[in-house]
Amino acid sequence: MINNATTLSIRPKWPEIADHFAVWSQGREIGRIRHARDANGPDRSWEWFVVIPMGLPAWASGAAQDRDAAIKAFSAAWGRLLKETQPERMQRAWELHGAAQSRAGDARSPVVAES
Repeated sequence: MINNATTLSIRPKWPEIADHFAVWSQGREIGRIRHARDANGPDRSWEWFVVIPMGLPAWASGAAQDRDAAIKAFSAAWGRLLKETQPERMQRAWELHGAAQSRAGDARSPVVAES
């Protein structure tokens, strides 16, 4: 069963890329927060978005003036998503995601030909 706590961990997505963070909760990557260098205007310098394996509402992503504001907005959206999503639906999304990752792992495995 999924715990609906909103404890988030934010860490660099890639060590060589500054200002691009993965957001984690309960051992799963659930989103991204990154500096939007190509954005227009001072109010769109950071973008954030939830990335979980299910259809998401428009409010599950957005823009903010700085990283702290993006973290706060992401946290609020994640809390709202947990509140408004049936636990069974969330659980099913994670099961499907796990199955897809498993298949992708199998596809990347080297094929050994027997002779």
